[in-house]
Amino acid sequence: MMNLLSTSYEEVKNLFSQIFQEAKQSLVIFVYLTLIAAILVSGKTSNPKPVLAQAPAPASTQAPLAHITPVKDSSEVFGFAPYWNINKLSNIDFKVLTTLAYFGVEVGSDGNLVKDSPGYNTFASSQATDLFRKAHSNNTRVVLTLTQMDNGSITQLMDDTNAQRTAIDQAVGLVKQRGIDGINVDFEFEGDPGQYYRDRFTQFVTDLTNRMHQEVPGSKVTVSVYATAVKDPKIYDIGALGKMSDGIFMMAYDFANAGSDNAIPTAPLYGYQDGKYWYDISTSVNDFLRLMPANKLILGVPYYGYNYVVDQPAVKAQTSWKGAGESEPYSLVANSWNSVLNGVDQVINGWDDDGKVGYFAYHIANTDTWRMVFMEDTKSLGIKYDFAKQKGLGGVGIWALGNDDGKPELWNLLEQKFGPKQLASADLTNKAVNNI
Repeated sequence: MMNLLSTSYEEVKNLFSQIFQEAKQSLVIFVYLTLIAAILVSGKTSNPKPVLAQAPAPASTQAPLAHITPVKDSSEVFGFAPYWNINKLSNIDFKVLTTLAYFGVEVGSDGNLVKDSPGYNTFASSQATDLFRKAHSNNTRVVLTLTQMDNGSITQLMDDTNAQRTAIDQAVGLVKQRGIDGINVDFEFEGDPGQYYRDRFTQFVTDLTNRMHQEVPGSKVTVSVYATAVKDPKIYDIGALGKMSDGIFMMAYDFANAGSDNAIPTAPLYGYQDGKYWYDISTSVNDFLRLMPANKLILGVPYYGYNYVVDQPAVKAQTSWKGAGESEPYSLVANSWNSVLNGVDQVINGWDDDGKVGYFAYHIANTDTWRMVFMEDTKSLGIKYDFAKQKGLGGVGIWALGNDDGKPELWNLLEQKFGPKQLASADLTNKAVNNI
């Protein structure tokens, strides 16, 4: 170190100037490194789309999701069990599934539950009792789905407060009688009925939720809604339902259906912002989150796809007059994906990098036709689950349990992404499920 007492003024001045410059540079470096660290931790960019090693996209349009380490968490894994799949539910992984939603029992326009129906008869069966008891023994919540798919019946019910009271009385009574844990409301109204009916539907859900909470402590009431409910108003007031119910199940599928003019994924994650698709999941979620809290939104994913006839397989290929589109479950397509099919002379596997979904196409020689089906698998679902976690959503949901028909890989993926469940609810393992 320099002896300052024997040093000239100019030398001391130069020394302090050098020290100041070095300190200034160090401070700049420290601030720069701190900013880099903050960016890496937050994972935020100007565009939320992921870059995937398996299917890279142009750097100009994609940016990486934050790295997500699979850990045990309290995310909802919500699965619908339709009555027609009652014999295909043996492989449910109850250590992962948080809510089993039995589907379903219809509500009549007069408020009475429709008991002379396959849905009610299966709900009352010993098979359902065994399923519900198995769910409870693994601390999985069981809820009853109330359904109505007819516009006229829905508006008639909404116009009649006495009918609504009947529906609530019978639904809550049935949940208590069965010894289960709540209700999902799945009323699917086509078109826009206007604000009057949105308000009436919100009041119905509010009254049902309050009554359910009062009579079954720890119970949950959720509402299934179209993914387009904000873009194209339906009967759902998303902001009000997000406040008054325990959660919203977004049916994030059927962006395409069996009658679509073009072969596209039924659940594209992206594509709308670039003008490729008329709408997509990411835009829909952003629309919902402007109106409701993220932790109440459940992202529903399809365990099915649509099989189209096309002249030549390609993303957005025009569907052909030679045959109608068909809905197919995951298990059917998974069995065919890497198999040799009778009468098939060409097979193509592809990937839609905007929708983040793969497709499987095959040529039938004797009819000279191509069939093409987009289907979710572990790759595409993994991307959707990461998206849901990045957005801080309440969890994910499945339509429908049983469509995997014994295959384990989709359950393994759920456990990898969300870990064994940690339900923030009362212990259900000793709660009795009753026969009716």
